[in-house]
Amino acid sequence: MDPLTIIAIINAVLSISGALIPLIPSVGGSASIQKLVDMLTALAPLITDQIGVTYTGVKNIISALGSHPGTTADQLAVLMVFNKQVDDAWDALSGQLDPDVPIA
Repeated sequence: MDPLTIIAIINAVLSISGALIPLIPSVGGSASIQKLVDMLTALAPLITDQIGVTYTGVKNIISALGSHPGTTADQLAVLMVFNKQVDDAWDALSGQLDPDVPIA
């Protein structure tokens, strides 16, 4: 599949997900949150592969889910692992782009 199409799809999914999070009830919303967490982890390879254009959107989703009162401790733990994956992918990319980084 064309990388630009993948990027467009991933960003659309992140945008829709971000719009849905405020609609999840604080009590009884953990099943909906779990579906979003599962979706993020399923898309992780695509998200991290295109991290240069997905970073802000995915970080916003992680933050919103992490601060949602309906998020369980288990879901938060999965989000934190995913957050590290996203940060590691971003760090690897930004290291390649930073002209001040010494060449190894």
